[in-house]
Amino acid sequence: MTKNLPRVAAVHDVSGYGKCALTVAMPVLSACGVEVCPMPTALLSANTLFEGFTFFDFTPHMEAYLEHWKKLGLCFDSVYSGFLGSEKQISYVARLIEDFDSGLSVIDPVMGDNGVVIKTYTPEMCKSMIDLVSIADCATPNITEACLLTGRSYPGAELSREESAAICRDICNLGTRSVVLTGVQRNNGRLYNCGMDKGEYFECEIELLPYLQHGTGDLFTSVMLGGLMRGNCLQDSVHSAAHFVYDAMEYGRYIEDIFDRGVAFEPLAWKLGTGLYVK
Repeated sequence: MTKNLPRVAAVHDVSGYGKCALTVAMPVLSACGVEVCPMPTALLSANTLFEGFTFFDFTPHMEAYLEHWKKLGLCFDSVYSGFLGSEKQISYVARLIEDFDSGLSVIDPVMGDNGVVIKTYTPEMCKSMIDLVSIADCATPNITEACLLTGRSYPGAELSREESAAICRDICNLGTRSVVLTGVQRNNGRLYNCGMDKGEYFECEIELLPYLQHGTGDLFTSVMLGGLMRGNCLQDSVHSAAHFVYDAMEYGRYIEDIFDRGVAFEPLAWKLGTGLYVK
């Protein structure tokens, strides 16, 4: 009997140290039972928070990379992208979605955070990202990115349920079928991931931890995608991802150099075998 192994094309950079992007997405999605075909956008010695990191842009090679995939006749069950460094890279993700028969496209529109736009992002790139989100099945912006996509002024991290729902609705109006707005806080000391799927709004509430670690955003979206690719609904997949990230951060809290190394998801990854996190 033929068995199905879902396959995702993951378009992210590779950082040799300071876990993020492909060094998170590949092991996490593999643990969920998903085959990962990486398409690197850049190679870095360490993530960009480390002084003196080396950077090798992979953009000149991405055209040939795509063409060879096309010659091989590859199809993907999903296309998943994170940080993209140029308009050209954004266009390559759009081609993947349109030309490779992807059943599910998840776009993490990495453009900024805490009201600050990434320095390399131009107005033209922001427009191209809006176009990419418009053809995606799901987008996972934080509040800053959601404001860039919708032309809103950044309101800060605290949003009411009504404000969160309005932003989600505006993102869906761009064309994407569903959205997960991450990083919403309220004055009750809780963190919210707010979603809208086919017009239905929902929230996942969890304790707000008093510290940060590298890679948690990429970890969240990768676990969420793993849940979706194993046939689970968006709300269950968001719930799974939020709790997995929380537990991974708590697990690694006292590991030596954890705030340089990045979130310690590895000891818990085996619990993702069904696609959803099982405590």
